[in-house]
Amino acid sequence: MNKLLFIIVLSVLTILFHYMYGMSHTAMLEAVHRRLCYIPIVLGGLWFGVYGGVATAAGISLAVVPFIYMHRSMGQEFIPGEIVEIIFYGIIGWLTGMLSDAQKNERKQNDVLKEQLRTSERLSTIGELFAYMMHEIRNPLSSIKGAADIVADQSVNPERKLEFAGLLKSEISRLNRTLDSMLSYTRMKLEPEECNINAEIGKIIGLLNGQAEKNGVKINLFSKDDVVVRVDCDKMRQVFINLILNAIEAMPSGGKLDIVSTGTDNTYREILFKDTGPGIKPEQINSLFKPLFTTKKTGSGLGLAISKRIVEEHKGKLLVRSELGRGAVFTVRIPCNQ
Repeated sequence: MNKLLFIIVLSVLTILFHYMYGMSHTAMLEAVHRRLCYIPIVLGGLWFGVYGGVATAAGISLAVVPFIYMHRSMGQEFIPGEIVEIIFYGIIGWLTGMLSDAQKNERKQNDVLKEQLRTSERLSTIGELFAYMMHEIRNPLSSIKGAADIVADQSVNPERKLEFAGLLKSEISRLNRTLDSMLSYTRMKLEPEECNINAEIGKIIGLLNGQAEKNGVKINLFSKDDVVVRVDCDKMRQVFINLILNAIEAMPSGGKLDIVSTGTDNTYREILFKDTGPGIKPEQINSLFKPLFTTKKTGSGLGLAISKRIVEEHKGKLLVRSELGRGAVFTVRIPCNQ
């Protein structure tokens, strides 16, 4: 039942009650029938603003006019009392609507300010990314230019040319990875589909087990059930790969990574990545998801930023908690139904 229909039905019921018990000599019924009409009027103002509150008050007022006419002989104070009641209907409807409209306008202004803040943050991030891109592209370009000069030099022996041809390919691949990271962050178009989260994580564990074993890391997946959610499977796979790789790299001397997949009251799906690494310093926690922030010597600082953005585009959250010496826990929380 929508809100408008609910108000209409409630108004009709209150008016019927008014006609049935409006002249009751029972004090309690007299008090109830006079206050009952305020409920649909207040709801009309809250849900539909000034117009809703005043319109509901006007509708109820018109409906009780025949009642007043039918009982006009009840005494000198009857009609003025009913008119005062009708005036208060209008005042309550108008005041409630005004307060509701003011609250809605305030929410809209807050939404605009939040959007402006997000835009400002995005522009700031784009500026940082541009500076990062210039820095990251300049170095391989210099290497590519030097390698190309040597490959083109006829006096250089073939073995050396082959060596620098390999360097060319390596630097071009590095450029490509840099650009891919940039595009992954700046372009975020979701293509939702039915996705079995646990099955996807199981496949990723199979792919990364070799790397985990080299570091002496044991990966365990715990889940009581399989839940299919509607997400962009490729992008969520990217998030899981990044979190698992980060955990493996955080434990170069071995350790354990427990992945716990569980539901929260059928509303959200939570996937926890618990490692036994050294943990994250408290002062680094707040910067962890910022673009370009990294604690690795060879990290781009975009992995966690991209992961966080992917999860948030799914209307979810990527959270972290950590204690030095006791590992870290990254939690991916995504809605079950989108």
